[in-house]
Amino acid sequence: MDYNDAMNYDELHGKSILLLGKPRALNIEEFETLLKLHDITLCAKYEEGVALVIEGKLMNPLQQDESARLYEQGLVSIVAIEGVEQWLCGSIEPNRLLMSLKLSRDQQRLVDFIQNRYISDELFFKLLKLYDWQAEGLFDNDTNRNVTAALISRFYQDIERNHNVQYAMSGLAHLIQKYGTPQLIDAISELSPIVKEFKHPSDRTLAGVLDAMALHPRTSDNLLRTLMGERSQLLARRIPLVLEEELLALKHETINQLLACNESLSIKGADALEVTHPELIAQFFPLTEERFERLLKKCPQALAFNTTLSVGMQQALINLDEVSVNLGLSSNASVDTGLLAQLYESGRYNTQIAGNTAVTPQQCEELWMSNNPAILNALAANISTPVKILYQLALDSRYDRSVKTNAAFGKHIQIHNIGWQV
Repeated sequence: MDYNDAMNYDELHGKSILLLGKPRALNIEEFETLLKLHDITLCAKYEEGVALVIEGKLMNPLQQDESARLYEQGLVSIVAIEGVEQWLCGSIEPNRLLMSLKLSRDQQRLVDFIQNRYISDELFFKLLKLYDWQAEGLFDNDTNRNVTAALISRFYQDIERNHNVQYAMSGLAHLIQKYGTPQLIDAISELSPIVKEFKHPSDRTLAGVLDAMALHPRTSDNLLRTLMGERSQLLARRIPLVLEEELLALKHETINQLLACNESLSIKGADALEVTHPELIAQFFPLTEERFERLLKKCPQALAFNTTLSVGMQQALINLDEVSVNLGLSSNASVDTGLLAQLYESGRYNTQIAGNTAVTPQQCEELWMSNNPAILNALAANISTPVKILYQLALDSRYDRSVKTNAAFGKHIQIHNIGWQV
């Protein structure tokens, strides 16, 4: 006898079954209708010939006793309701169901199916389009809240570890950030409360949801254009950068600054912004020899921070022998180790090198011995500082916070599980 759902339900065709309790994903009418599609009869009580007993939800004491009796006597296989419902839901004909719901306009039946985790995602999205939000927000009434919660919980993969995330607007934003797909993002954008916000912004609680759409790399170009306006600055920060021409056409100072800092800016865009924002292009845009030579005359200090500098470019900057330029190079983690050692030996840029992730363990040892507060604080925050030095720095209240917020130190503590609170 089975006490699980590991069985072939197709073998039930033409037979009788007994349900103890109630269905979970379906209401009783839908449950019986789908059984009839398979020529399965639902009995009111156990009788000879019953091929299967199903344990549903909300079993009363009498039903629990009956289940125990049948189990002890081994008269019939007993399974949980979940496997049966999943099998039955695979029999749903999407077009017939959609037509039935459109004609009946039965919103409660629609909501029941939206909350059914066994229907396909494709059918779920089609059902979602039929729901009437009654000109209210996503969480403004109980039914809207249930539909929104069903949407979040269906696609939020680790929902069990994030209790109640499905009942918060931040949960919807987080859903987009972590699990957004083109289909899911488009479906959310088509919900009437979201569409209303596009046309007449008024609900600040939706800001996080729209921000998540604006920044997600899989949001469609058409939707991004809909988000233009008050989210243009977010779109300028977005990677990959999609609406570059439209954003440049705005000729907005802040937006242009953000575009100039965007690593996915095109060469054409960089050429245009180099005229108005040469310092930002010099610092953030991948360099060619030609662009480097042009910017070397205008803003060498900004060039020193660029992580795409070749060794030759770095040497050319050092040859300028300018303190402001060398300060930038000393902070640049992509600087050649030999050139960084050269800057270190000068003794003039130790604070910057102490904060540079390219610093060597030997240099860290020597810098730690300096007892210079600025240098020690930089070492405390640097993920490249050896752990043994971080332990020593943590003993000083001036650097304790920097050490305990140092990602490398936190990872070390977690791996070794020695009980520090970071």
